[in-house]
Amino acid sequence: MTNQLTVVIPTRPNIQNIQWIFWSLDIQTFQDFKVILMIDKVLTKEEFEDLKIQSLKWLKNISNKVYFVSNINTDFIPQQWVSYVRNYWIKLVDTEFLNLFDDDELFNSDYLQKTFDIRHEHKNHIQKDFVLTPTLMFRKTWNIQSLWFDYYNFRTSRPHAFQFKKDQKIGQIQMYSGNSLFGPTKIFQEILFDEKLDFVYEDLEFTYRIHKAWYPIFVSSELLLYHMERDKNILEHAWVWNTYAAYRKAKHRMIFIKKNWTKLEKIKFYLLWFRAQPLWLSLKVLLYAKWNEKFKIIWAIIKWTLDGLKV
Repeated sequence: MTNQLTVVIPTRPNIQNIQWIFWSLDIQTFQDFKVILMIDKVLTKEEFEDLKIQSLKWLKNISNKVYFVSNINTDFIPQQWVSYVRNYWIKLVDTEFLNLFDDDELFNSDYLQKTFDIRHEHKNHIQKDFVLTPTLMFRKTWNIQSLWFDYYNFRTSRPHAFQFKKDQKIGQIQMYSGNSLFGPTKIFQEILFDEKLDFVYEDLEFTYRIHKAWYPIFVSSELLLYHMERDKNILEHAWVWNTYAAYRKAKHRMIFIKKNWTKLEKIKFYLLWFRAQPLWLSLKVLLYAKWNEKFKIIWAIIKWTLDGLKV
């Protein structure tokens, strides 16, 4: 029988994370899916075989549904960053629906069934295909990681966070920065990630182009995803903890603006608000970075903001 859904999971890999998310998939009440694990690391044949053995331990339902993609068994090139990794398999998915996950996530046994139930209900209501995102929780807590955005504030050069109203079950957003996207495969294959934005801003830019292509993006307060990420400091949350991250944050922001804003918005931005975010990020770096790193990171923010104008 042809599966209805493909679950795509990029990983570096972290065996504990893989086992956790595989366990979440193994207990699903909805089982009409296959899993693609994208191994974004150069492996030897022995390492590849060992990873498969360790990943599939204790699984009861999905061990024959998991496909491991690496440099060993495909022409996939590891360590080209996340946009390339996601696009590689998006282009090849042959099921009607696709769900992108990261490898550091857990979810309850009814997650996929609830996903399809919400899709069916709202597809009948709006009579149009759409993309669905969950409510992202910090680990196994009730602390929401607010990564949905209802519009882009070009005065501050930052997306504006969407907030659910009391008892609201579903909301419409323009951008999503995060860890799970579900929808018809044809939408993902039509839009694709911009591989110039290899890391940082790639998910915001991708979902914003989905929005601009007139496909609604909905977030559900009933669909819960637990993000089991490690503890991060203030600079890591701002994506400026080192020169490499600061370079991508600054440059990719400018690429996003140049690609997606109107001429009037760009003029206002360059005349009035161009300096706001670099100054704000530089202040954070001055306050929280190690002394021997402060000016290197600040220089990266300034340099790559200017270089982003040339792309």
